[in-house]
Amino acid sequence: MDISSYAAQGLYSVQRAVSMAMLQKTMHMDSTTVGTLMQDMVNVNKSIMENSVTPHIGGNVDISL
Repeated sequence: MDISSYAAQGLYSVQRAVSMAMLQKTMHMDSTTVGTLMQDMVNVNKSIMENSVTPHIGGNVDISL
């Protein structure tokens, strides 16, 4: 076997361990947190869509004396 193949196997196992740790961490989030995150994403997407449809709103102030 080649030394580089051992290094590649070691790197792969570290990447896999980190991926598993992140997956476990995200799965332990409670439903309230996940619900809040989802609602925030919906609100952000909604505001982005509104700004893209009407980009001129809020850009100018009309004042008449």
